[in-house]
Amino acid sequence: MLEYRYGGIGIRATEQWNNKNSTTLTSEGKDRKGADGSTARWCIAQGSLENDFGGLEMMSHPVNYNHPEPLRVWPENSNGRGDVFLNFSPTKNKDWLLVPGKSYLLRYRFLIFDNRLSAQQAEEAWQSFAHPPKISIQK
Repeated sequence: MLEYRYGGIGIRATEQWNNKNSTTLTSEGKDRKGADGSTARWCIAQGSLENDFGGLEMMSHPVNYNHPEPLRVWPENSNGRGDVFLNFSPTKNKDWLLVPGKSYLLRYRFLIFDNRLSAQQAEEAWQSFAHPPKISIQK
């Protein structure tokens, strides 16, 4: 797969969000202006939802190709309103050679939430996804 700005997994957020009522934050502390092309373990989009507030966290697993993965994040003027789109794109900054007969797996998780999610809460959710506690059963 040749280097290209889209790929992996992405999400177009609600049409209610635009550049005036939503925010984006990555695990590396980048906002929407700096997120596109950066690499991240997770990315949050959150904003106003009618009379409420909520959002989503998109997480990439450490076993994924090219992790932490490059992001494709639409610019603040997308579609004239600042529509929100997030995409983990493992081939955004390099090719990926797929070998016949070999299996490939990409793991992602989405956390959908009401209210606001802090960077600390997002990191805790990612840690739980990326490094789940080992459970030992004693006999």
